[in-house]
Amino acid sequence: MVRRARAAAFMGDARVFPGGGLEEADYSPLAAQAVRWGGDPEELPWRAAALRELAEEAGVLLTDPPGVAVAGEEAGFYRALAERGAVLDADRLTYFSNWVTPRFRGAARRFDTRFYATVVHPETRAGADRSEVTEACWVTPAAALQKAQEGMWKVEFPTLCHLQALAGCAAADEAIALAPPPGEVVAVRPRVVLLGDDGFRILLPGDTGYEEALP
Repeated sequence: MVRRARAAAFMGDARVFPGGGLEEADYSPLAAQAVRWGGDPEELPWRAAALRELAEEAGVLLTDPPGVAVAGEEAGFYRALAERGAVLDADRLTYFSNWVTPRFRGAARRFDTRFYATVVHPETRAGADRSEVTEACWVTPAAALQKAQEGMWKVEFPTLCHLQALAGCAAADEAIALAPPPGEVVAVRPRVVLLGDDGFRILLPGDTGYEEALP
């Protein structure tokens, strides 16, 4: 997990999984050359962005051949991979979930976020880019939840839900097995209930009051 910079406009100082927005470069022929993906071509930019952000924010590169290290951001990152004769292996990613943020007062933007899971070598090192994120570490879901409960870590609702889902896994392969079958990921659309005095509660599909809450 990484710690977002305090000054970040969204989830500042929160502990999150590495990630970020899709950029123009993720849709480019350069990305198509630098990212190997055998599935639906329309999903390539999402997977390219996931792998690129993982590399940019946490220094973890899922390359073929393994162990290739390159620097750069966006188009420059893809170009550096091509120059090294390496590709990012998007086939290693498992599409885990899709979350869409609710409308909420004061929120300038909504986010449509895809979460991916993968298994990496246990000795893979991670390091923060010191720009978008200030810390990076490997942590078990249970330990991350404990830090959140004790107030040591700021962890927002979507991240908490994923950590809770993963907490019962004894191994990485078990986490991958939690993902829906290919093509069956359904968007999770939380809703907000206002409680007065600027308080609120977040509801998930199936929770009491979900249908009446703000979409």
